[in-house]
Amino acid sequence: MIRQDVRRQWYRPADLFAALLLTVFAPAALGASVPPPPPELRGAGSTFVQPLLAEWAGNWANKTGIKINYEGGGSGAGITKVKAGQVDFGATDAPLAEEDLAASALVQFPIVTGGIVIVENVTDLSRRRLQIDGRVLASVFMGKITKWNDPALVDLNPGAALPDAPITVVHRSEGSGTTYNFSAYLTKASPEWAATLGTAKSINWPVGSGTEGNQNVANMVTNTPRSIGYVEYGYALAHNMRIATLHSPSGATVYPNQTTIRNAVEAADWAHVPNFNLLLVGTPAKEAWPIAATTWVLMPAKAATTEKCLDFFRWALNSGSQLADAQGYTPLPAKLVKLIEASWLKQFSASAKSASGGH
Repeated sequence: MIRQDVRRQWYRPADLFAALLLTVFAPAALGASVPPPPPELRGAGSTFVQPLLAEWAGNWANKTGIKINYEGGGSGAGITKVKAGQVDFGATDAPLAEEDLAASALVQFPIVTGGIVIVENVTDLSRRRLQIDGRVLASVFMGKITKWNDPALVDLNPGAALPDAPITVVHRSEGSGTTYNFSAYLTKASPEWAATLGTAKSINWPVGSGTEGNQNVANMVTNTPRSIGYVEYGYALAHNMRIATLHSPSGATVYPNQTTIRNAVEAADWAHVPNFNLLLVGTPAKEAWPIAATTWVLMPAKAATTEKCLDFFRWALNSGSQLADAQGYTPLPAKLVKLIEASWLKQFSASAKSASGGH
């Protein structure tokens, strides 16, 4: 019988390293295709819509592998960054005028609507809701009404335990589309506000404390007794904030919910405004929340990422409505979505047109 020795094979570290390099790089050397890294889209702007965009982006990444990196910073930051080519799209709650869009070669379209609500931290009211109208609200944010038991507030809240205490006003400090819509409402409601402060993303506030972002305003109101501020409806709802009821000029009371916000959206004449430049604030529609707001997307008319961005927003508009509704946003009506998709065919480059027409 012949005995055969079986010996273990030992390799030097250098041999192992060489084998590893061969394993990693051999396919490329032989011409095999190496999968590219997953694509990534970049966006910035509105904090009003940031929670929803995060939800949409997570679902889109799971569906397609395309990551969407969206940072807030406010509508002003979104506009600045998309104009500078630093992001693939900007999100703003304040629309750009036709001349501004043309000068920057940008396309603008809405993606969702929602409500801006008045929140307060007056626990003296217990379970009662604060009642307020546009003129009184403007006087509060102008520093003309400084105490909670001011006669104007007492008249709107008969029998309520309004305290003899100062009102702490909380507002946005940066360029904000939420501020733009809020100030647009006050401009319509109060001639005095219109004449002195007007409508803008940044207001020279005569009173109050400022902070950046929707969430920070909400946190400041929550943590400051007897304060008042304005935030996005879905966020206020999700965090059980105290939301005020508004009185219309006719004396009717309106409370924000999906129905009253949707009424404002559906009453708007979207088909007859260029670039969807239409504010919903101060609507005379019956049972409509008067500080409904829209978020628009700004995209370059021609860019390498146009098709991928449009694919994402097409999915969001058509399939992301339940996610929007669950977070307290109001999805766009189907007839408006059709108008938006039709506008893409006209406004984007030939490659984007082809992508839009193929879906």
